[in-house]
Amino acid sequence: AIDHCRWKTVLRGVLENIRMSDYENKSFEEIIVTIHEICSKVNGLGMLTVYDITSAICRNYGIILDRVYIVGNGPKRAINILNISPSRHKITKNIVLKYVSITSIVEAFGNIIDEKIINDGDAIETFLCNWQKTITNAV
Repeated sequence: AIDHCRWKTVLRGVLENIRMSDYENKSFEEIIVTIHEICSKVNGLGMLTVYDITSAICRNYGIILDRVYIVGNGPKRAINILNISPSRHKITKNIVLKYVSITSIVEAFGNIIDEKIINDGDAIETFLCNWQKTITNAV
């Protein structure tokens, strides 16, 4: 989350007050709602930061995301290049995330995606982020 955030000092202060143990046995949706409540009170922390914190907590507890959430500009650019249209996951009235299916990404790339990440939406989101940086002439 700190890598994506311009308000690093502010974010560090927020992260110091997040106790990992509060999120044990919670779902992705439960975690993102709580993190959103915390971050929405802090100027400069947006949905990408919320997603990054949530996905880190999920990784810590072995929660595998079954969707590829399209939150930052990297994944947005990647699915645009791949001509994949996102769907919407309405978690609450204030939290609606765009996503694409893991299957659609796997079909777009074929055997290029490492089998270690093939069922992990967050790992595929990272793959998309890195992949789109290598595409210079598209979109």
